[in-house]
Amino acid sequence: MTKALGGLRGKFVVLGVSGGIAAYKGIELARLLQAAGAEVQVVLTEGALEFVQPLPFQVLTGRVPISKMFPIEGGAHAGDMPHISLTAKAALVVIAPAAANIIGKFAQGLGDDFLSTLLLSARGPVLVAPAMNTRMWENEAVRANVATLRTRGHIVMEPGSGRLARAEEGEGPGRMPEPAEILEDVLRLIGTPQDLAGLHLLVTAGPTRERWDAVRFLSNRSTGKMGYAVAAAAAARGARVTLVSGPAALPDPEGVETVRVESCEEMRAAVLKAWPGVQAAVMAAAVADYRPADPRNGKQKKGEGGLTLELERTPDILAELGEDKRGRILIGFAAETGELRENARAKLKRKKLNLIVANAVAGADDAMGADESRAILIGPEGEEELPRMAKGELAHRLLDRLAVLWQEKGDTSKTSA
Repeated sequence: MTKALGGLRGKFVVLGVSGGIAAYKGIELARLLQAAGAEVQVVLTEGALEFVQPLPFQVLTGRVPISKMFPIEGGAHAGDMPHISLTAKAALVVIAPAAANIIGKFAQGLGDDFLSTLLLSARGPVLVAPAMNTRMWENEAVRANVATLRTRGHIVMEPGSGRLARAEEGEGPGRMPEPAEILEDVLRLIGTPQDLAGLHLLVTAGPTRERWDAVRFLSNRSTGKMGYAVAAAAAARGARVTLVSGPAALPDPEGVETVRVESCEEMRAAVLKAWPGVQAAVMAAAVADYRPADPRNGKQKKGEGGLTLELERTPDILAELGEDKRGRILIGFAAETGELRENARAKLKRKKLNLIVANAVAGADDAMGADESRAILIGPEGEEELPRMAKGELAHRLLDRLAVLWQEKGDTSKTSA
């Protein structure tokens, strides 16, 4: 299940649970979907309520299951019709277990409860996990209903074979597919691609703080949002991620090894320690270019006149990595207040980068600290200008390019071998 961690992050899934002894497996499926990062809304039929209670689903998903058509439940606001709005929002509708009754209603276009009515409003493919007695599964009417759903583009999984609820019936097809199997199909249909599996990625994020006395420091407006988004997105795509973060008021991304540092010197030490063991790095941190040359041990007292603070250059971590790439992929950022393209292209060449992300940090497009950003992805072969988008989406666009670069590196090594 490690592969699934975060693979459904940002996805909304409706899980319909119909009546049958396998309804208890719906609880485990809800847990797996939630653990994979999905937001899950459970819908329980009246038959399901004979076998399971709503509370376990609510505890696992954080959302109250819907079980009645009337009075209207689950609406986000007044006038909302959730059997319509949920399917408009959902990346996927899953029915597990799907008893013969709900399969028949779905195939015949009948809507006499919340789940069957919701299915009538579904626009994309629905994933159906059947569960019933073998004789029911082999019934001609059920087979025809299944064929109808498949013809319409819905995915009806084959039930498992084995001992059924009634021991005297022996073994045969009809068991609901295991929750882990259903999760694999969900990931296949809507999951984040695992195109970075096997890659160890180093990411830096946030500002640094350069101390000049016991209580004061020099820093910048960076919040770390971009680097944290890259780290989380890369982990969701299967990468092993080491995040080196300056001071940031953000929680550690799930599934990511996070190293917290303060100063440029601390960040450099952590980065150089990780660098030999990774295949790529995305250096999104806004590292201070200067630091006080003579920091004070105590607090600087306020005097009558002004105060001159002498600064010295900090180590250039990105340039240092560029001089020691040894086949690794190195991606940097250019935060500029003017001449964005020109400065970014020059930095790309000077720091020996494979790719650079250029964005403005002034005016209407100021990216620093914002939740959204415009950016230009610039490489040796050309550039791609991206519209303003959420930093999570921008992270995936950046990782799309990284995945191609990594694939090219792999193809080159195979050819040379």
